[in-house]
Amino acid sequence: MVHQQTLDAATVQTSEKTTCLLVEDNAFVSDAYQIVLEGGGFRVCQVAASEPDAIDAILTRRPDVALVDIDIEGGDSLGVATALIAKDVPVAFVTGHPRSVLPAPFSTLPYLQKPVSRAALLALVQRLEEMRDK
Repeated sequence: MVHQQTLDAATVQTSEKTTCLLVEDNAFVSDAYQIVLEGGGFRVCQVAASEPDAIDAILTRRPDVALVDIDIEGGDSLGVATALIAKDVPVAFVTGHPRSVLPAPFSTLPYLQKPVSRAALLALVQRLEEMRDK
């Protein structure tokens, strides 16, 4: 019985964590981000490498926030960012490209240029959390 109570408490704690959708087609990068985010108290609800996977995750997983690479499998992620914004999900770009490649509607979104530090990635997700809570 004590074991079941421990599991229930862990389940409640996990469900309260901010969920983050990672849109990244480089498995090494997404694995590293997932380790950092989960170590920082967030929960990665899904890693999506392509636009169809990301759109499906937006509709089925309903993430609290999202980190999006510009170049993903099969093209760019601007359609993903548009879908996230339409669902009121705070989104940030984390990419190897300079901010200048972002078209005007996206150029004001939070942004980090790769490579990123652990502290910068966690601070970015905390900023997205604050945007969501407003």
